[in-house]
Order: sequence, then C-alpha cells, then structure tokens
Amino acid sequence: MQKNQRARTFIAVPVQPTRGLRKVLEKLNQMGSAVKPIPEDQMHITLKFLGPTELEDIMPVSRALKEMRNRFKCVRLAFKGLGAFPREDRPNVVWAGIKDESLLAEMAEYLEAETEKLGYPRERKGFHAHLTLARIKAKPPEELFQLLADRRDAEWGEATLDTLKFFRSELKPQRAQYHEMQTVRLPPAPKKKNQAKSLDSNESQS
Repeated sequence: MQKNQRARTFIAVPVQPTRGLRKVLEKLNQMGSAVKPIPEDQMHITLKFLGPTELEDIMPVSRALKEMRNRFKCVRLAFKGLGAFPREDRPNVVWAGIKDESLLAEMAEYLEAETEKLGYPRERKGFHAHLTLARIKAKPPEELFQLLADRRDAEWGEATLDTLKFFRSELKPQRAQYHEMQTVRLPPAPKKKNQAKSLDSNESQS
C-alpha cells in the first residue's frame, strides 16, 4: 500500500434510538430545512475520530478494536438531557446526553492510548459522550430554542449497547455516508449476585 493513501475513519457505538428519542427526532424533522435530523440507521456515539487514516494503520486499529472484546462488556445506557454545540443560542449540533458515561469514557481512553501509539493525536477537548440528533445548516426556527429549553433535563429511556464499529466516512454534498469496515460484538455483562441467587431460587422451586 502506498503511504499517502488515506481514508477518513472513526470508531463508534451504534445506537438504536429509544421511543423518547424517536419523538424528539419527529419534532426536529418538523422544523424545516435548516434542521437536519440524523437518520436512525446512522445514529451512533463516537468513541474516537481518527480523521485521515493511513491505510497501513487500518489493521493495527482493527486489532485494537478486537481486543476490546476482552476488556469491556455490553452496557445499558440511560439517555438524559438535550443540548447543543457550541452553544444553545448558536447551535450547530443538537445532542442527547447520557446519564453515566463512565464505561464509554474508559473505552474512549483505551482507544486514545492505542491510536496514539500509531501517531494519532489525542482529542484536545477530552471525551464528552453524546448522541448527535441533528445538524443545523442555517438559522433555525424559534421552536428549536424552545425545545432545548423545555427538554434540557428530560429523560429519553434506556438502550443496550453491545456493538462497536469501525467506520469509513465519505463526505457528500447532502450528508456524510458511513461504510462499515469492522464490527465487534461485546460479551454480555455478568449477572449480579442477587440476580443470580434469585434465578437459582426460582429454578429450585420449579
């Protein structure tokens, strides 16, 4: 492979939106052409954005991703809050927050360390787990600002995240297209002791 061949890549956790998040997406979809909701089949939480990636680095990154099966278990996340980057009064991105991002932060740190070995710089702003819901392409309607204010602390339900994906991103005039290069399934989390005892008790009575 030639050294100057590159692909724009990132590693993410795909998300199947909850019922609550779907309702927000419906509202965003009614706000006109300035607000571009993310298609449900493209929703994800980015763990590491590599940007232009040397093709010779694809395999080392792929090996690091496979190793995550031995380090992390699937997790159930609760989505809470609504916000915007860079600021609510000047939104470019609308996002939903996550109640407890500790495991995602551990995953992100692992990927930062592994890709840093390959020469990819760490994220200067640090890791902030969020689910992008829409991108703002022009001046948004007042309804968006009202939605952000009304739903700032709203809870959107829970979803199980059990998959990691390595994507190649292709920039298009309308929106970016994502191409899966690798999928890694995380093993289930071990049952809690109390839950295991309850199951054993039920089995003994049957």
